[in-house]
Amino acid sequence: MQHDFQSDIDLIQSIPAVHSILDVVCRTTGMGFAAVARVTKDRWVACSTRDDIGFGLAPGGELKVQTTICHEIQDHREPVVIDNVAEDELYRGHATPAMYGLQSYVSFPIILADGRFFGTLCAIDAKPRKLKNPDTIGTFKLFADLIGQHIGAFDRMAEMTRMADERRDWERQQRMLQRELVHRMKNTLAMIQAIVTQSLRNAPSLDHAAKVVGDRIQALGRAQDALTEANWETSDIRDVVEAALGPHKDGGGRFAIEGPPIELTAQQGMGLALAIHELATNAAKYGALSNERGHVLVAWQHVDGRFHFQWEEDGGPTVVTPTSKGFGSRLTERVVPSYFQGTAIIEYAASGLRYRIDGDLVGFHPPHD
Repeated sequence: MQHDFQSDIDLIQSIPAVHSILDVVCRTTGMGFAAVARVTKDRWVACSTRDDIGFGLAPGGELKVQTTICHEIQDHREPVVIDNVAEDELYRGHATPAMYGLQSYVSFPIILADGRFFGTLCAIDAKPRKLKNPDTIGTFKLFADLIGQHIGAFDRMAEMTRMADERRDWERQQRMLQRELVHRMKNTLAMIQAIVTQSLRNAPSLDHAAKVVGDRIQALGRAQDALTEANWETSDIRDVVEAALGPHKDGGGRFAIEGPPIELTAQQGMGLALAIHELATNAAKYGALSNERGHVLVAWQHVDGRFHFQWEEDGGPTVVTPTSKGFGSRLTERVVPSYFQGTAIIEYAASGLRYRIDGDLVGFHPPHD
């Protein structure tokens, strides 16, 4: 017999990134169970799960909604994050942790663009976990927003299907939208998978991995916000640069940003945002942003069909060439320039690190006034 919430279960199962999102949630937090749940006033239904602790819920499985904290989240629509139930003033006497044997818990609401509450992205574990930090919270928010955006996209496709009965042209638009959604999701998912895999591989501890992964995914999220405002078509390079540098600006005029309006593809925008995040993070630790005198020039040009991007630091400590390179270096030197069909060079000049991309803007069109 078909589940009466089967359409919601099938919808979540059809989103390619959900499985990887639950995998990332468990790997970066150490939690043993994660799920995307459909939550209504009367029902709590698991749509997709990852269960490493034998909690016993598969897609289609249900909990009594009144016994869940998600039931409360549906009312107040705020995330709930608990590091250690025994030490949490609000939840140490709560019935839900005692009933299910929980010591750590995190749940973020999935809100659709029209304001409807779909459910939650949640995770639990029988042991305390370090969850109340900006990196974990930012990662969960990004993932919950991403899931909500794709539910909304599928809702729009369903509406287009209905309208296709009246106008056959909508069928063509639906196919185009679906292919574009899958393509965009694959690009975003590929970046997230690379970030998590490489960061975990090189991290000395789970806490350090969560910090690095969180920072990088939030940089990706800021680029995604810029793309969302432009309906995922293209984004202006200045918007991408400003969004990526936002967390590093202190009001002291440390950055000089120069360059003409240029539209980047979704993949180029997210890739460049990650490169700038790596460069700025390195500069804050070791380079021009690690003291009060340093400055950074961020500039780009589009000349004779070629794209040139540069990052030049000045006024920081004397630069020392690193003895080894990690994922950040591979990202900036190999991965990001490939999105521009070009090359990148990092120069460890004594006066300051310099980074340059030389490549192409495929199908380049200057922004319209």
